[in-house]
Amino acid sequence: MDISSSRSPFPFDASNYQVGTRLIAPSQRRRKRITAALVGSILLVLVAISYVAWNLVQGAVPAVTLYQVGAQNASQDIGGGGIVYPRQQLDISYPVAERIVGVLVKPGDQISLNQPLIQLDPAQLNAQIRQAADDMAAAQAYLNSVSSSGNAVTIAQAQQAFVLAKNKYNALIAEASSPLLHNGNLISPLSGVVTTVNVNPGEVFAADTPLLTIMDESIVIVHVKVPLANLGQVHLNQTALVTPSALPNQQFHGTVTAVIPQADPQTDTFEVWIAVVNADMSLLPGMSAYVRIQSSLKAMAVPRLAILDSNGSSLAFVVRGTQAYARQVHIAARSSDTILIDSGLSEGDRIVLVGLDQLRDGETVHVTSVERWRS
Repeated sequence: MDISSSRSPFPFDASNYQVGTRLIAPSQRRRKRITAALVGSILLVLVAISYVAWNLVQGAVPAVTLYQVGAQNASQDIGGGGIVYPRQQLDISYPVAERIVGVLVKPGDQISLNQPLIQLDPAQLNAQIRQAADDMAAAQAYLNSVSSSGNAVTIAQAQQAFVLAKNKYNALIAEASSPLLHNGNLISPLSGVVTTVNVNPGEVFAADTPLLTIMDESIVIVHVKVPLANLGQVHLNQTALVTPSALPNQQFHGTVTAVIPQADPQTDTFEVWIAVVNADMSLLPGMSAYVRIQSSLKAMAVPRLAILDSNGSSLAFVVRGTQAYARQVHIAARSSDTILIDSGLSEGDRIVLVGLDQLRDGETVHVTSVERWRS
C-alpha cells in the first residue's frame, strides 16, 4: 500500500493554507493605511483652513475696541498775559496861551468832578478877545465901504477877511466860556488821581500844551493777549480772574468788555479787555497780570487713548459699519484721562479706543466690544 498516495478523510494541505494567508493579510493592511491617510489629510486640510481663516480675521482685519462718544457740559480757562490800564486818562490843556497864577493840585491827589486845578490870568485871553473884536469891526467897516463902490474881486476879498475875523472872535468867546474854565480856574472834567503836573505858577504856556494828567483808576482795564485758537470762545460779559505779577497771592474778578478783532502776526494773539473794579487801588496802571477767562462749553468727552497726535494734528478713527475713517478733531480741554473735543465729533459717534495705532483711513476693522460714555 502506497502511503504517499492515500487520502485522508479530512484533507489538510498546509501549503494551500499558507498561500491563502499571504493573499488576505496585505489587503487588509493597505485598506487601513489608506483610511488613516485620508483621515490625516482631511485633518490637515481642516487645520490649514482654520489657520488661514484665523489669520484673515486676526491679521488682515484688525480687531478693535470702540468707544461711543457722549456730550458733556464743561468749563475751561482761557489764559493770557496783559497790562493794566486806567479806565480813563485825560491830559488837561487849554486852547489859548495864558499865564498861570496858581497850581492848585499836585501828583497823587485824589480829585473830584469840577474841582479847580489851575488858576489862570485872564488878562491875555481878554486882550485877545478885545483885539479880535476890533479886527472884526474893522473888517466889517471895510466890507461896507467896498460893497457900494468896489469891484467883484475886492468885495469877495473883503467878505473873506470879515468871515475870518468873525470866526476868530467867536472861537475866543467860546474858549472864554469853556466848561473847563470857571471863575478863572481850569476845573477837572472827571474824578480820579492827578498823575503828572507839567507847569508851575508864573509860567506862560503855549496853546494846547498838556498842563497836567488825570487818571480814573476806580476801574482798570486789563488788555490781555489771547491765543488766536481761542478766538471763537471769548465773548462779552464772560467772567475772568486777574492775578497781578506783583501780587501773585491775590485774585481780582473781572468781566470781558471788549474783544478786539485784530490779530497780532508776531504772537498769533488777539486782544481782549477785562474790566476790574479797583476799590482799594491795588491794581496800578502799568502792572503786568495773568488773566484766566472762564468759558463754558458743550464738548464731546473721550478717553485720552482714543486720540492720536499726527504731525501736529489730533485725529480720531470714527467707525461707520465695518470701516474706520480718520477724522481731525479740535481739543478744547483735557484732564489726566479725558479729552474734551469741541469740533470733529458728534454725540453718539463710535471711535476706536483700542487698536488704532496701525489703522489706515478707510480700513476694515473687526469690532470686539463697545464701551459707552457715562455722564
